[in-house]
Amino acid sequence: MVIFPRILSIMFFCVFFTTVYSVTNKTKASKILVFAASSLTSPLQEIARRHYYSSKNKVRFSFASSSTLARQIREGAPAHLFISANQDWIDFLIKEDLVTQICSSNLLSNKLALVTMSNNIIEVNNLQESINKIIASGERLAIGDPTHVPLGKYSKEALMSLGLWLKLENKISRLSNARSVVAFVERNEVIAGIVYKSDTYLNKKIKIINNFPINSHEKIKYFIAVTKSTKEKDAQNFCRVLSTNKAKNIFKNYGFLVE
Repeated sequence: MVIFPRILSIMFFCVFFTTVYSVTNKTKASKILVFAASSLTSPLQEIARRHYYSSKNKVRFSFASSSTLARQIREGAPAHLFISANQDWIDFLIKEDLVTQICSSNLLSNKLALVTMSNNIIEVNNLQESINKIIASGERLAIGDPTHVPLGKYSKEALMSLGLWLKLENKISRLSNARSVVAFVERNEVIAGIVYKSDTYLNKKIKIINNFPINSHEKIKYFIAVTKSTKEKDAQNFCRVLSTNKAKNIFKNYGFLVE
């Protein structure tokens, strides 16, 4: 009668060992997880596909606003790399001792554009006249939420520098990330939106009304950091891949400015 409990113990040990071994193997074969600003969706996915075919390292992404991703990392999300649309959210995580900038810190830059749905007819004048027409129409303008979304912060700075923020403040739809602003314009839920110029490339659903002067807002830069919790060397390798000429050419094809 003692034999049966011993058999159960042996069976339990075997199942437990197999489970641990399986999890360990999965961990060794774990994919690189990159948290990145939503405006980087298309070029990063293309770079990852090409990198995967050449190196066999699988890369996964989580795209959202830089602020959302930074807060998720602070709460323990298992990211390996973080790419932010401004330095502020990198600094936020550096202060929490969660990331380090060992890669090229200044990855890319961008511009702002005022856009509308492709089918809309808006006469192209200078930027201020275009926005005044939007104000007169009573329609809403979409931007990123300036309280935490980098695109919104840049957009508010640009509108303030042109003396238009107070006129527009009550007619603005504040959205959670850059991709949401583009989507609102594509669906004609707003008459116009302020987006990164890179989001207008290869997108036939929207068109540029005007570009914002570069000096109307803080320079738009993207920054990359490695989380301190990661032990994946492949994550650091992918970080370096993003600075190669091949990657830079892909970014250029999507309308980004490469330093």
